[in-house]
Amino acid sequence: MMEGEQSQLSLQGGGLMEEFYRINWLKARARRDRWKEEVSLVRHEMLWTCLWFEYHKDMWEKRALQSTEPGKEAYAKKQMGLWNDFAKKARLMFQGKHVDCI
Repeated sequence: MMEGEQSQLSLQGGGLMEEFYRINWLKARARRDRWKEEVSLVRHEMLWTCLWFEYHKDMWEKRALQSTEPGKEAYAKKQMGLWNDFAKKARLMFQGKHVDCI
């Protein structure tokens, strides 16, 4: 190998390494961005879960108040308690996770 060819290879090698690091940096940034998005989605899902449980609790509470038969009222109150327990457990589990549950 001649001296000129060797210097040409080292220049190309340096360019290849720079390209390699640039591509790895871009991949790492894309991974970071995906994880940031995932964290945001999970936080929103935790909030939606709390709201979903509250909605069902309120719905069964209205049914209990509108009920004219004792059996239906008892069932509605039981369901209301169940959904209320779900909401409380969700709030407890998500506490301190940057979610504003009601």
